[in-house]
Amino acid sequence: MTKGTVFKAVCFDWGNTIEMGKPSIVKTLQVVWKQFAPHATPDDILQAGQEAWSQLVLMEPRAKDLKDMEPFRQKLYARQAELMAAALGVSPNIPDWPWVFNVFFHNHYFKNRQWTIPRGHARVLRKLRSRGIPMAVVSNDDDPAQLPSVISQMGLTGFFVCEIASSSFGYCKPHPKIYLAALNRLNLRADEVLYIGDDFHNDYWGPEKIGMYPLLFDPERLHAKAQNVRRIEKLDQVLDYLEIQS
Repeated sequence: MTKGTVFKAVCFDWGNTIEMGKPSIVKTLQVVWKQFAPHATPDDILQAGQEAWSQLVLMEPRAKDLKDMEPFRQKLYARQAELMAAALGVSPNIPDWPWVFNVFFHNHYFKNRQWTIPRGHARVLRKLRSRGIPMAVVSNDDDPAQLPSVISQMGLTGFFVCEIASSSFGYCKPHPKIYLAALNRLNLRADEVLYIGDDFHNDYWGPEKIGMYPLLFDPERLHAKAQNVRRIEKLDQVLDYLEIQS
C-alpha cells in the first residue's frame, strides 16, 4: 500500500471469509493426513501445509483455465498432496494416491459441514456500514438462491451494494469479469477497492490481476510462509487499511 492510498470500498468473498465453516481446512488436513502419516503431530501437519501452500501460490492459471478452473484445481490439489507428503516424509503405496487423498479430504471436509457468522465478523460489517463504506460480495457457489437466502437469514439485507454469485452471473472466480461486475456496481476504479478472501487464486491472484488491492484472509496461517502475499489473520484488520478504529 503506497502512502496516501485511499480505499473507498471493500469487496468480500463469502464462504470462509464472512461466514465460517466447520470443520476448517487445517482441522481437516490434520484428521486426513493422520491416516497417511500416523507419526505426524497436528503441528507437523500444519507446517507441512504451510510449506505446500508457499509453493501452490506460484502456480498460475492460464487464460484457458479461467473458462473452466476444475482441471487447474485438480492439478493444484494433486500438487498439494505431493508437497505435503514430501514434507511429512511419507510415500503412500497406493495407486494415484494424491487423487485418493483428495477424495478423502473432500469427503471429510464437506460431510456435516456447519456454517456460522462469528460475532466479530458481524461487528466489522456493522462498523463499515456505520462509516458509510460501500461493500460488495463476490462468491463462487452452485445455487443462485443460496447467497441471498443466507444474507437475509443473517439479518444482513441491505448491507451490500451488490451480491454477485457465480451460479447466477455465469462466470466463476478468478475470471476477471466477475470482479469487474462488482466494480461496475460500486462505480469505482479497481485501485480504490480492497478485496478480502481466503482462497489465494480466487481472492488474491484474480483481484490483483485487474488492479484491486487484495488481502488474503488467513486465520489458520496456512499461507504464513508464502512470499509477497499480504495477509490478515483477523477480519477486523481490514479496518486498519481504512483507518477505522476497531
